Amino acid sequence: MSTVYLHIGMPKTGTTAIQNFLSDNSEALKKHGICFPDFGLRYSRVGLPRNGHFLVKVKMSDSGNLCEDAAYADYQSVLNRLEDLSHHYDQIILSDEDLWRSKRELPEFWCRLKKDLKNQGLDLCILVYLRRQDNFVQSIYRQKVKRFKTTLSFHDFLEDFDRVYPLDYYSYMAMLSNCVGKENLMIRIYEREQYLGKEHNLFSDFLNIFSLSLEDGFEIKNQLYNLSQSDTRLELQRALSPLPKPYKNKILMEALYSFPEDGTELEKTSFFKPGEQSAYLAGFSESNARLARDYLGRENSVLFYNETDMDLPEYSLNTEELIRETIFLYGRSVQLLEEELQSAHEEIKELRKELRKEIRDVREDVLFYRLKRKLRHIFGKEN
Repeated sequence: MSTVYLHIGMPKTGTTAIQNFLSDNSEALKKHGICFPDFGLRYSRVGLPRNGHFLVKVKMSDSGNLCEDAAYADYQSVLNRLEDLSHHYDQIILSDEDLWRSKRELPEFWCRLKKDLKNQGLDLCILVYLRRQDNFVQSIYRQKVKRFKTTLSFHDFLEDFDRVYPLDYYSYMAMLSNCVGKENLMIRIYEREQYLGKEHNLFSDFLNIFSLSLEDGFEIKNQLYNLSQSDTRLELQRALSPLPKPYKNKILMEALYSFPEDGTELEKTSFFKPGEQSAYLAGFSESNARLARDYLGRENSVLFYNETDMDLPEYSLNTEELIRETIFLYGRSVQLLEEELQSAHEEIKELRKELRKEIRDVREDVLFYRLKRKLRHIFGKEN
């Protein structure tokens, strides 16, 4: 029986990199009996390699049944496609990090999904990468600011955070294991010290799940996704967030991404104040310890190994740098606007030339037509 491996995130654990890696190496995967399918479904602002996004769109009614709408039709269509693929592939991979958040309190969804796949002759295995909670909240905050989705300071953002993203990992994994079976839940840790495979990177770790290595015909085309920005640049984007849809402003976005880089590596900083980070993480210590023992079989109860980033300097703004980058952003925006206006002016000039020529041609045609009529009238009378 074939197995569907559903990679549900969590967000900020290299999901985009994994999805693009799988897409880039789809042919290599097929040679090993693994399929990373494209179902032809397209969603606004959702990358094509997120082939599990149709599950995010599925809604549950108050009675616990799937709502029979357009998303349900896609769901049924994909189930049939998965059954067809199972005749050719032993393992099928689906991936979408939004599942972590969108289905966090819906055990009935996971139970229904397992049942529906079973009816198609498919097993379900849920794959999840976990990131240390204090690092995760800071990473997701940076992403929200970069995408102009929040104007809040980090600490204000943190107050509502737990309502949106489940960070009690033990409770979440217990819910999933009750629905799909503990044996069908695969937990990996998003931490370089815990990556498996010869190369000890995220890609070798993911391939290790399927007893494969990068040497089995796989290629890493790009490792850099969702690049970090400096604290100053981040603050500029937070200040721009109240503008109506700033990400749709072509000139603004081009100006933001045209800052000259000096080639130096960005200094890592923490949004937590001294002492806050360890205190925040301590709130999850019991949950993390239980998960390490009960699901990963670790007698030492340690879930995350790396603690070197607990003493990072606090996030702060260099006023001089902020003023300099603000001036650059303003100047570059004006420059880009001038270039666009100049381009539009040149285009208008060309259009005016073409219009004048067309008017001339029309006038000549009209004069010729009138002359023709005159001549016909004169010579017609003579005849």
